[in-house]
Amino acid sequence: MMHAYLVEVGPRAVGVVTREADGYRFFAIKNSFRALEDQIFESAEEARSAALDLYRDADPSLSALTSLAAC
Repeated sequence: MMHAYLVEVGPRAVGVVTREADGYRFFAIKNSFRALEDQIFESAEEARSAALDLYRDADPSLSALTSLAAC
């Protein structure tokens, strides 16, 4: 069974993480999140946090709600 989670920053989906033998692999949906493309994270939550950090680094004055949704 495949485990995949949609990663959202604010109202926009920015990536998908899939469960693999060595962790959770990130696949970017938005070009601004390509820096995370193909990276392996220990958890889906860690990938979501990395996406939020990348978003905040783009403009530190921004904040956003983020979520993970099972696909």
